[in-house]
Amino acid sequence: MFPKNTWYVACTPNEIDEKPLGRKVCGERIAFYRGQDNRVAAVEDFCPHRGAPLSLGYVSEGKLVCGYHGLEMGCDGKTIAMP
Repeated sequence: MFPKNTWYVACTPNEIDEKPLGRKVCGERIAFYRGQDNRVAAVEDFCPHRGAPLSLGYVSEGKLVCGYHGLEMGCDGKTIAMP
């Protein structure tokens, strides 16, 4: 069991400069990436369409794009667009 509502080191800044990064923190899969204005975002590493890891996708115009079917996710973890 892990304490919630506390700080944990998840990655270094350079680990998410070029592509999303998937990590397991406190037993939860999280995808880290740089969104709009180069701000760091962290969302559940799970595509709601088929369950693929979002960390295996790419970032386009500040949106995290699932590498499986191209679902676009916002920094809040909500789906923005679907092709």
